[in-house]
Amino acid sequence: MPLRPGWQARWLARVSGLLLAVLAGPLSAAGLTLTDDRGRSVSLPAPPARIVSLAPHATEWLAAFGAAPRLVGLDPHSDYPPVLRGLPRLSAYPTPDVEAIAALRPDLVVLWGAGLRRSALDRLAALGIATFVTEPHGLAGLAESAQRLAPVAGDAVRAAQVLGAFRATLAALEARHRTDSPLPVFIQVAQQPLFTITDRDPLAQALALCGVRNVFADAPGLSVAVGPEAVLARAPRVVIRVQGGQETEPWSRLGVLAPTGPLRMVAADPALARPGPRLPALLATVCAEIDAVRRPAGPVRAQG
Repeated sequence: MPLRPGWQARWLARVSGLLLAVLAGPLSAAGLTLTDDRGRSVSLPAPPARIVSLAPHATEWLAAFGAAPRLVGLDPHSDYPPVLRGLPRLSAYPTPDVEAIAALRPDLVVLWGAGLRRSALDRLAALGIATFVTEPHGLAGLAESAQRLAPVAGDAVRAAQVLGAFRATLAALEARHRTDSPLPVFIQVAQQPLFTITDRDPLAQALALCGVRNVFADAPGLSVAVGPEAVLARAPRVVIRVQGGQETEPWSRLGVLAPTGPLRMVAADPALARPGPRLPALLATVCAEIDAVRRPAGPVRAQG
């Protein structure tokens, strides 16, 4: 029997609707009901037409899910993708500028949970503005957090593709390095003062997929200030610099960088520290450079 014209479009629409239901959770007659990362129920009459994002990682997820045309305001640090750079910038911390947010007439405001005060949520609620708090915890929680936000974009097929690629790339990196002997590394996130992170931080958990061992894995807290001598005492083979610029101090001054010293330096894009959709691709680049140190026959990028 010949297929009726338009069956492909109808089939895709049906699949898209099913995926949206899976990603979004309950859909009522009144619209869309979500649960944010704090367990708060967020009810919307429809996928929002005007969105303010005050979290850089959420901005990137929303754009990746296809919601870039509906973003109307961002925090000052949301700098990707470039197409969004002309949007109005709003203060986010320590306190969101509620009046400036309201002036943009958003249907939804997405806020980063770190340091967010309940009073800010209450003020926005008093103005009838819906809010979604994004607060991913640990590497395992990144995709789950993004999945809770995905229905906001209204394109379930695209969201499923983005999240599937995110998970698959991380799984492939973990599988590739599963049998490697862990390479001791120092993760440098700031230079003056010298700061590192522990394995409680999602960035350190992501870097572990490259087959490395964080020499400050078990230090207290999420981040810690350390001295160069304390770092060298733990004998890392690689300094992974996750910060802007090309500065190599204090390691150059101490004469410990290759080719004359024992340390290699790998410069990672600072965006690697952002729990957004670019993380797997940026991590793969760092893993390749670490592999070059682990297997010296491969190319090693010039120090910089």
